[in-house]
Amino acid sequence: MKMHSARQAAAVSLATLLVACGGGGSGPAPAPEDGRATALAVSRPGELATYVQERLRQREAAGGTVGAGGDVLAAPTASAAPPPRSGTTLQEAGVDEPDLLQSDGQHFYALDGTQGQPVLRIYARGGDGRALPVKSLPLAIDEAVSTSADGLVLDPSARALAAVSQRWHRSDEGGVICTDICPATASGLVPMWLRSSVAVQRVDVSDPGAASAGEHISIDGQLVASRRIGDTLLLVSSWTPRLPIDALPYTASAAERAQVIARTSAADVLPRMRRNGGAATTLLRDTDCWTQPGNGSTQVQVTTITLFDLRAPTLAPRSRCFVGGTEALYMSPDSLYLATTRWTYPSASAALVYPPEVKTDIHKFVLSAGELVYRASGEVPGHLGWNPALKSYRFSEWNGDLRLVTYTGSMGWATVANAGSTPPSPARLTVLRERASDQTLQPVATLPNTQRPEALGKPGEQVYAVRFIGPRGYVVTFRTVDPLYVLDLSDPADPRVTGALEVPGVSDQLFPLADGLLLGVGRDFTDTGRLGGLKVALFDTRNAAQPRQIDSVTLGSAGSASALDQSPHGLNWLTVEGVARIALPVSLASPSGSFSSTWQRGLARFEVDLAARSLRTQPTLGAGGDAGHGYVGGDRSLQVGAMVYHLRGGTLTGYDW
Repeated sequence: MKMHSARQAAAVSLATLLVACGGGGSGPAPAPEDGRATALAVSRPGELATYVQERLRQREAAGGTVGAGGDVLAAPTASAAPPPRSGTTLQEAGVDEPDLLQSDGQHFYALDGTQGQPVLRIYARGGDGRALPVKSLPLAIDEAVSTSADGLVLDPSARALAAVSQRWHRSDEGGVICTDICPATASGLVPMWLRSSVAVQRVDVSDPGAASAGEHISIDGQLVASRRIGDTLLLVSSWTPRLPIDALPYTASAAERAQVIARTSAADVLPRMRRNGGAATTLLRDTDCWTQPGNGSTQVQVTTITLFDLRAPTLAPRSRCFVGGTEALYMSPDSLYLATTRWTYPSASAALVYPPEVKTDIHKFVLSAGELVYRASGEVPGHLGWNPALKSYRFSEWNGDLRLVTYTGSMGWATVANAGSTPPSPARLTVLRERASDQTLQPVATLPNTQRPEALGKPGEQVYAVRFIGPRGYVVTFRTVDPLYVLDLSDPADPRVTGALEVPGVSDQLFPLADGLLLGVGRDFTDTGRLGGLKVALFDTRNAAQPRQIDSVTLGSAGSASALDQSPHGLNWLTVEGVARIALPVSLASPSGSFSSTWQRGLARFEVDLAARSLRTQPTLGAGGDAGHGYVGGDRSLQVGAMVYHLRGGTLTGYDW
């Protein structure tokens, strides 16, 4: 049994992902009329099967199968005033995101996957601030070949938590051929078919010392993302069924194939659920789903949105679905948006390549009385980039409008150098507004436009960090320097660039501190484009027309890594008496930057004086040799009062800040 990171688990189905990601077809879909081609329609009895059968017939007419299997990838208060504490770094206040480390201020809950099986480790906060081990609780794996932990969410009362994970199971019915997680023998790896599922495990922590693992539910498919609103955990998964026609031998006649298609039912298409490792049962009916009549794709994927009640011992799952894949989830306190496409993502040079005219479909939902309600759909030119962990940051809802940044270049750096083609084009901002009369998301404005033609980025640059904060937007593009663009979005009908700043290096992620201060974390680069170490920079954007870099610091050399490389939750900060205390797990390479060099792994720390608008570095905590050559994706940090806690290798250690 092996526990893998989300990045490693995703490699299992890489070959299939590169064939068709997000439910795309074999070419551009017809241009929509006023956005209605993107709209979803409720599936009446029998319509889901008919919808799928028609796509299979189109697939047959086009020359056969697309490819079998594969999926796209407020806490309680004590009687005394509690000390200030930080938590998971969130994109939107009020929308919790699963993380490997959670706390209610008195106890810490860490999800440890370093020993081959997910284990919930519970710690109490001692009188001196130390993290005292209380209990270790193994979580269910249901004979999975591999399990990848996504994270934990605490319910608002801190009496229950849920652990979310991705699993891979051996299958005799086809699916995905394993790669790096194939079982090994003395003669080498043994390939096998694998089935994917997403699992949610409830744990009663009303008495942390006697915490008990409760019901666990798994759903066919692969995890897109999950969020918590109040007592509800919302989980989105994507499922590519292995249909009866996929099991036919290649010698089957056209008549035999037609007969199998005609017998294809909703039960063959819809994902199933397993409770506590038991037999598969029905999760959805065909009338629980939507179809997209304007989607001409022959790829059959199902996106499932499941709501779990964290208060209920049974988790009380309630699911809806639509036919089509999903590549990103963004959620505000008011709305849920899912991004998909009707285009194929073929591969070249082992890197993802988008068609030149790719567009992204956006579907909007809301939660009403505990149920999921579909509201509208629309489309925008371009795609959301190559980093799955950062795709949600391209979105932001403000005053009911959706703002998002897409990118119209088809290739990443891995293919640009070899393709000999025109460099990718810069970014595009679109503002969308719901039109209830026809359930569409209508464009209110775009940028650049004829009145404001200035490009977001220069030719040859790509989009890196995007962050929206109320009426402001920030976009970082990069090739050899880091242009930071400041956007004024106060008038949704007339967005504009107010200022830009060029500095060496690149910010992969931006964090708003206070009063126009932004913290950027990324990589340092020389003027000639030579990679350096980790770069942490402090920007002042109070004057939107003249943003400036106040200070920056570079840690380590080329090859250095931080926990932010794997998750936006890698960085943690807490503001105490006007000072933002920032903690970031790192693995730093020595100046030579080679793999024969020494590496130091620990918790890097910084302080930003919000009044003086200054950045200063504090000594790294827990520094020690690192044989992992840079992987710190499972490391986290959290602050309570004067203490900072570092989760490293599944073990939580407390330090005085």
